[in-house]
Amino acid sequence: MLISLGVSAGSLSNFTNPEKDTVILKFGNNSQIVIYVDNKEDLEELTQYDINKILEDLNLEVNNLSDSVQVLEIKDETGEKYLKDTTVVYKVEPTTTWEDNDEDKKRYRYYPRSRFDFVFDVGLNNYLEDGKFPVGSKPYSLMPLGSWYWNLGPSYKVHLFGPVFVDMAITAALNVYRFDDARSRFSADENGVNFYLDSANVSYKKSKLSTWHLQGKIVPMFAFGSNHRRGWRLWNNIDKGFRIGAGVYGGYRIWSRTKYKYDDNKDKNTSNHLLNNVRYGVRGQVGFRGIDLFVEYDLSEMFQENQGAPQLNRIQFGVTF
Repeated sequence: MLISLGVSAGSLSNFTNPEKDTVILKFGNNSQIVIYVDNKEDLEELTQYDINKILEDLNLEVNNLSDSVQVLEIKDETGEKYLKDTTVVYKVEPTTTWEDNDEDKKRYRYYPRSRFDFVFDVGLNNYLEDGKFPVGSKPYSLMPLGSWYWNLGPSYKVHLFGPVFVDMAITAALNVYRFDDARSRFSADENGVNFYLDSANVSYKKSKLSTWHLQGKIVPMFAFGSNHRRGWRLWNNIDKGFRIGAGVYGGYRIWSRTKYKYDDNKDKNTSNHLLNNVRYGVRGQVGFRGIDLFVEYDLSEMFQENQGAPQLNRIQFGVTF
């Protein structure tokens, strides 16, 4: 016994002109069941089968069909699969073909609920002391437009339910802190951290501190304006509409270096500089289509405790592509 179901984007025109010895069951607005038989004996044999079971099995697969032409075959090698008062396990072998219609493909494209991506943050960074940016008279005050933040790496967006999904990523983050005064220096040794202004008779050009962190983030997001059609189980790309969310991040310092440029000379020093190895904080982001705006604030202090360093909490903000 072989049962086939053909579903197409158009009408059921293939079944509107049946041959003789045909039983047609019409229902709904434009639906019908067509049974072809060669003789009366075959029709009587059909009464031994449970039509309800057949329809239930086909209905399980119809919910997942698109508007393209598809054929479902339910094979019964023994002939006893759908006999009344019989319970068996069935196997459905679907075959799918797309019509060469770009408009239909675009309209009924399936968007996966979870997917891998690549995140690239670029922006500016600074730090707060007692909730305020350090004033320019302090040797550790930063040049706002010279202190950059880059963050890049793979991400994974997981859809949970409705408009809610989670944006997760493992990234490498580079913070560049360019001091506002090119004479700014700081020492970090057994005596602790000490910021000061150098007074040598040279032409000062640049003074900065750079750090690399390996870090991860988990940010629950709410996506609005996505195309979620229950009937066809389509979940539109979460990057197509407006979204907003807030979460946490954490990282581990893997590299840090100071660089002082004066006259034609450069002094570089790579060490831990008594910086905290671990950083963690909160992140907020809001986006539309392919671009997000973000802000991150470190709840952990920049330098290690009890080292005489100012209590600084980093903050970075910018654009995510």
